[in-house]
Amino acid sequence: MKAEMRAMKNLDLSNLPPRGKIEEAESPPSRSHPRLHLKIVDPEIKEADSLPSESDLLPRPSESYKLYFFFWHVFSPVRYSLYEVDVSIPLPPPPSKAVQDDKIRNPRPLSPILQLKTGKYADDMCCVQLGSMLYFLGGEMKIKNPYIDEDVKKELAVRDLFPKDVYCFELANDHNYRELKAGTAMNSGKASPLAFVADENIYVIGSSRWDSDENFAYFEMFDPKVDSWIILPNPPPLIRNVNTIWVGHVVVGRKALITALLPHETERLYCFDLDTHKWANTSIPDYLGKFSGDTQFVEYRLYGCYYDTVAALVPLEEEEEEKEEEEQEEEEEAEDKELQQFFKHHRLHQVSEEMGMDAIRNVPPQVQYSASLLHLGKMFFCYVRTGMPPHPHPKIASDFDIGDDKKRFISIVIFKALRGTYKKNDTRLSKAIFLHSEHYEVDTPFPSDGFIKGCYVLGSGYPVSSTQISV
Repeated sequence: MKAEMRAMKNLDLSNLPPRGKIEEAESPPSRSHPRLHLKIVDPEIKEADSLPSESDLLPRPSESYKLYFFFWHVFSPVRYSLYEVDVSIPLPPPPSKAVQDDKIRNPRPLSPILQLKTGKYADDMCCVQLGSMLYFLGGEMKIKNPYIDEDVKKELAVRDLFPKDVYCFELANDHNYRELKAGTAMNSGKASPLAFVADENIYVIGSSRWDSDENFAYFEMFDPKVDSWIILPNPPPLIRNVNTIWVGHVVVGRKALITALLPHETERLYCFDLDTHKWANTSIPDYLGKFSGDTQFVEYRLYGCYYDTVAALVPLEEEEEEKEEEEQEEEEEAEDKELQQFFKHHRLHQVSEEMGMDAIRNVPPQVQYSASLLHLGKMFFCYVRTGMPPHPHPKIASDFDIGDDKKRFISIVIFKALRGTYKKNDTRLSKAIFLHSEHYEVDTPFPSDGFIKGCYVLGSGYPVSSTQISV
């Protein structure tokens, strides 16, 4: 571990802005986050213990935005599906528990807007959003998959095991003009890829396999301004020489932190410097193994899906910091690295279920569930949970037995994270306020087993509620 810490010596977080209060900037919106551009305006962040002010929750000019859910299916002739839901702005008043229960009993019907067939497209592709465009890329061709439709089998041709293909889907187009188009191909294919956006560019890294070509480009960046893929330095040899899968990421300042799952379920955290293009490994307290999927870095906190709820890595209060320093002083002397210093006093806080936030767990009964978390801007989040109906027979039902493999539930919970934290029965909790929930039911002619691979947003405005909430 000490050797790993020494690898952090050349990391520099000096260009990460100081902790501060955040407000909307006057500059135009970015392409990767079309609705929000942030700047620091105050040297200190005040920890708020109360609800947002009334002005924060007042109605604004009516706007709307759309949410998109990207699914990967396992035992199906359809490998991927994409769903779209409309959310009006401002949101209606937060529903009562009775209204929530009624929505669960009577979910809204939902149908996919895009389906990609098994065998026609690579297995385990990733999806990333840049502006109003979705990019599908990477993955492995499996032409012997038993779930390939007969019509697809007739068109099968010899292709690379790891195709370089990139597909684009423009969300801003009218429904009648939406179609999947071929984009600029990568230099190399990517096995089990992970993609993210930074600096208006797409970064994609492929997982490593022991039988990969030595000249294989694991890591590339797409610059849309020149419509070209640029090969980046490969990750360290330690993880290239064994089967490694990238399972999550977060961008912190000028660093991309990427979680690698190594053999024997060992996780390690790697850091890629977006400026110097250098790799290093690192560690963050409470981070590895805690969050599933991608993580959101918002106002110096890391937010992510945590089992069947949401959690955040939050800076401790000053009193707790002093205590932690006393307990870890000797250890910190040996690991005095900038990135670890930045997160040294961050600890895991589950989102409190007060202020209506128990809605996160108030979903239709389901098994084999998965979840995704999306930051909508200004500390507003959308938590998406999806699963299959359980087996109706109580003696057969378990966490894995599906009652109907052609039916799926999708639930969304929109909330605003607050800065206040507290402890309850030795559990650290972070405050949040519930704003909106909705439940959908998907009925398809094909089995929809699988999980959600990504959640995206298109539109303008912020999901403020139209009424104040009393606590």
